[in-house]
Amino acid sequence: MPRILKRLLALLCLPGAWASWLTLPLIATILISVIWAKMGMNTLIGWEGQVPVLGRALTVNSLYDMQWYIFALLVLFGGIWALRDDRHVSVDFLSLMMSPRQRLWVRMIGDLIFLLPFCAIIAWYGFAFAEVAFRTAEGSTQGGLNARWLIKAMLPLSFALLGLMGILRALGTAIQLARGDLSEDIQ
Repeated sequence: MPRILKRLLALLCLPGAWASWLTLPLIATILISVIWAKMGMNTLIGWEGQVPVLGRALTVNSLYDMQWYIFALLVLFGGIWALRDDRHVSVDFLSLMMSPRQRLWVRMIGDLIFLLPFCAIIAWYGFAFAEVAFRTAEGSTQGGLNARWLIKAMLPLSFALLGLMGILRALGTAIQLARGDLSEDIQ
């Protein structure tokens, strides 16, 4: 695979690599919310006035929302990284019966016929989903985080990046097939 494609694929994986560091804050928010809830307390820190995203206080419900937001970022952007490194769910028992050339063809056709349309649909409708959340100022009704549009905007963004990953991977696979390079390593 050409070096430029490898670099572009690595660039698309950066949000997943950055999101992977959110595992530590995820663990911290889980521990703090469990301890605070067990103590029967809800507000961790309060302040005067509104703070973007947090509102008037950092509460246990805010931490619960943060946990879901972090988990969503890990899944959405980590999926791009997993696809590039071929760590995603696959049907290995079928691919074991194929030649390397056949596996490359199946990967390229799968990226173009299945992955790309799916990513386009999710990105298209995800954008409208996030836009409605932004226009209506959707937030938690239980004292959690206020700006749900932020996390909802990650849905179309991540699927647009995943679709771009599929295009670049299919292009790289086509180049491999044209050159007769049957190694399946695209990293």
